[in-house]
Amino acid sequence: MGVNWKLCYDVEVPPVRGFSEFILDRAHLEMPPFRDPPRWNARILSNLLYFQTNYFAVVLVFVAVWSLLHATDTVVGLSAIVVLGAVVSFSLSRRPALAQMRREHPLATLGAFVVASYYFIYTLSSVIVVLFTLAVPLLLVLLHASVRLRNLKTKVNHQLDRISLKKTLMARLLELFGVDFKTFWAS
Repeated sequence: MGVNWKLCYDVEVPPVRGFSEFILDRAHLEMPPFRDPPRWNARILSNLLYFQTNYFAVVLVFVAVWSLLHATDTVVGLSAIVVLGAVVSFSLSRRPALAQMRREHPLATLGAFVVASYYFIYTLSSVIVVLFTLAVPLLLVLLHASVRLRNLKTKVNHQLDRISLKKTLMARLLELFGVDFKTFWAS
């Protein structure tokens, strides 16, 4: 059991698990139990929580390397996503000042939406590069979490770490996505 690093808002980052424990031990890889979804979900959740620092590192490295290799597409794709997101957010905002601006300038609002949509479609290949940059590492993480079985030592470490797992970044993200920890903590 390692010491968790402390971040702001009482969020903790668990220690990085060893490379041999994370990747190299092929004896602990097994096809997911497709016919038993609760067991499969428990395995994924358990691995996401146990290897969370390793998973964040893998995602960050993949995104950084891919973004450097495709820097122009990344910048253009992100700009298209941000511009369209900002225009849609402006168009759907319920703040009184923005609603009044939309009522006073409906053609400008429509024009901004059309221009942002055109820019998004025009740069769609760059947007796909950005989406690919984000989707591939997430797919790899879910694939690893699905096939990875842990040995007895890691299961014991996980049981010891379980008390502080509720304060980690991955636990907070999973709670945001509506994952119910009650059944997981009981098992």
